[in-house]
Amino acid sequence: MTEIVLVGNVPSSGILQADTAVRFDPPPDADAPAAFIDLMAAALARTDAVVVVHAAWRADEAARLLRLARGALDTDRVAGIGLNLPPLALSVVADQLAFVSPYVRPGQLASMADGLARAVYAGAWVNSVTHLAHVRTGFGKHVASYLPRGGFSVAAWPHENVHRITSGRPVQDITDRPLDPVLLLVASGDGDTEWVHRHLQPALGAVQTTPVAAQPLAAEFWGTRRCVEFVALSGHPQALQGILTATVCHPCGWCGEPTALRECPFCHMTRPTTSTDPQDARPEDEAHGGPDDTGADPPARPDLPVVARTVPEPAAVRAAPAPLPVPGPVATTTINPPPSHDPGADAFDGEPGRTGTVAFRSRPEH
Repeated sequence: MTEIVLVGNVPSSGILQADTAVRFDPPPDADAPAAFIDLMAAALARTDAVVVVHAAWRADEAARLLRLARGALDTDRVAGIGLNLPPLALSVVADQLAFVSPYVRPGQLASMADGLARAVYAGAWVNSVTHLAHVRTGFGKHVASYLPRGGFSVAAWPHENVHRITSGRPVQDITDRPLDPVLLLVASGDGDTEWVHRHLQPALGAVQTTPVAAQPLAAEFWGTRRCVEFVALSGHPQALQGILTATVCHPCGWCGEPTALRECPFCHMTRPTTSTDPQDARPEDEAHGGPDDTGADPPARPDLPVVARTVPEPAAVRAAPAPLPVPGPVATTTINPPPSHDPGADAFDGEPGRTGTVAFRSRPEH
């Protein structure tokens, strides 16, 4: 069993009532490190490992807390995963990880985060993109923010797209909709919720729309208080199983934890690159893969069938690897890169304007 902890003021959407991630909103005083260390100690007393999820666009505080906890507790069983997701989508993915955590290994669970993130369609209706800093926005869209009676449909994930809403084209083309049946979560806010029901829901082919509470960090991410955040996800009973089986893991060469990531989320050892490495044949922006299993199969459940064992390491002859350095106290790993930009979205805008934030990760100390 692995504990999932979500750092930040990101409440649960409530769609998974029983299985949700533990929330830790750092208090604004000096007690935050001590409270976080106590939380990690209690979690490790109950479980084998902890996966700490946080927003990659707010990574500094989470990285500091992770370094302190790993050092104070002298453990590498606390992993940090940064996701480039808006607040509502981040909340949903963290709860999905908590939902499957009893059935998969810790490294496999951390590796699944990227696949879960790529399975949602996240965005918002906003009245202006003037202060939108986390989604790339062309100059023309910034100018259009000053026009009267305007509104924008902003897709933040899996592909960035900023569309000015007009009567002739109220919604941009949606090419990466989730697997049917599509469920739509809409956060109540000071914005045009009617646009969501009248135009977005039919465009997504959503069979159900569920209102949820607005996220406290929505205004920070979207750059305006007048926003209506939404997340579309698949309600198919095999949706999570498909992501699980697509995540092919291999044991870490240092700590042995099964992982599909280039860098182990627990010991932060980087896997040597070889010509036979399956990830070398993939484009960088494709989802990482994952499940492993060097032990027993996970227990079966009606909506989460037993998965196959991990594919063994390739038997190809490899060159003698260089000596492995001892991994250092790296705090967190950003496993999903910022979403790709729709090249045709700002064709009339010239060069894009703001490029958004960039998540950095530390390197192992030698």
